[in-house]
Amino acid sequence: MSNEKNLVIALSFVVLLIISLVAALTLTLGWSLLGIATLLFALAYPLIWVAWRCYSFWCQAIRQLTTFTQILKEGEQNLRFKQQHPDNLLLALQKEITGLAQVNLTKSRNHQSLDNLLNHILDAWSVPVCLFDENQQLTYRNTAMNEQIQQPMLVGSFASDLGFKHQNGQLTHPKFDQQWQCQSIQYKQENQDHWLFSAINISQLLNKNSSVTQQNLIRVLGHELRNSLTPMASMTDTLLSADELDEQQTRLVLSRIHKRSNRLLSFISEYSKLTQLPLPKLEWFNLSEIIDETKLLVNEQLCAIEFQGNQQCFGDEEQIAQVIINLVKNAQEASENIQTKIVIKAFYKQEQQIIEVEDNGPGFANLNNVLTPFYTTKPGGSGIGLSLCAEIIKNHFGQLSVENRQNKSATVGASILMSWPIVS
Repeated sequence: MSNEKNLVIALSFVVLLIISLVAALTLTLGWSLLGIATLLFALAYPLIWVAWRCYSFWCQAIRQLTTFTQILKEGEQNLRFKQQHPDNLLLALQKEITGLAQVNLTKSRNHQSLDNLLNHILDAWSVPVCLFDENQQLTYRNTAMNEQIQQPMLVGSFASDLGFKHQNGQLTHPKFDQQWQCQSIQYKQENQDHWLFSAINISQLLNKNSSVTQQNLIRVLGHELRNSLTPMASMTDTLLSADELDEQQTRLVLSRIHKRSNRLLSFISEYSKLTQLPLPKLEWFNLSEIIDETKLLVNEQLCAIEFQGNQQCFGDEEQIAQVIINLVKNAQEASENIQTKIVIKAFYKQEQQIIEVEDNGPGFANLNNVLTPFYTTKPGGSGIGLSLCAEIIKNHFGQLSVENRQNKSATVGASILMSWPIVS
């Protein structure tokens, strides 16, 4: 039963109770039935009128408050509630509702101001942006988006009519297929799904990265060419400057140069085609042959290379040869001693191929950046050698680590440890 019906029943009961008491009182006083009826009739009208006024007083005030709150809920702010009498018990409730209405009005105005500011910022933004509601109907698009789509983008248009496609929870558009980085974000608003689509032009960044990649490629290839061709040119100059050539020695030198040249050309060919290191061709090979080949590329009077351990090595022969040559050349260039001494150790440990290269030079000046590409402390250096070696070992699913060997007094050289799994 509703509260209004309860109020009507209560008022009716009070009126009937008063009439019954008056009737009982007059009956005990000996009034005639006609007198009693006349009195009750005359008394009923004012009682009913008072009951009706009480009912109207409470119901009208509550209905007005209810209507006022419903209008506020719908967003209307122009309606004002009738001021209540100071003695009215509903005055406090009216003040609370009016205060709440003012707070909501302030929030609504601030929200509208923020929306206007965001719209102004997005309209001036060069990044294309648009919004879609739960039905994938357009609710907003900035000027940049309108210019890129090059067709009328009316609010309320469906995404499919504007050329957008919804696939795998993402919005795409053929206008942004190339040289654009697109982002489609799905978010909740009032328990309904909405979509925000934006696109950033990355053509300049792609061109810049391509230019940097080409420059780095040139530096890498130039570094490898100098490491191998310079000593080979020195050996040929030595042979050509001799008055008489030793045939056996000449054939040996030319054979080494020919073998090293073929490996270098193969390495450069693969590197230039892929703009990255080729995948290693893993196989068993003789590491001592690579060490002997490396010895011919250095001056034995200034650089002594000692090899210890297992001759059989598992990996890519050409790439491991390139690593050994780079490490030997780096040690020789960094050495401050009259004679550089390099010890190369090869062994196996727990199904790991391990190669350790140690020298008697000054060690690394900056261990934190020694493997950073293109970082170097040597005048005229390229910063390629060690980072390239680390990348080759990484492609073998291994790792390369560097440290300075020390004794109690000072640093006594650099140590490079390379390890990768043996997979046969």
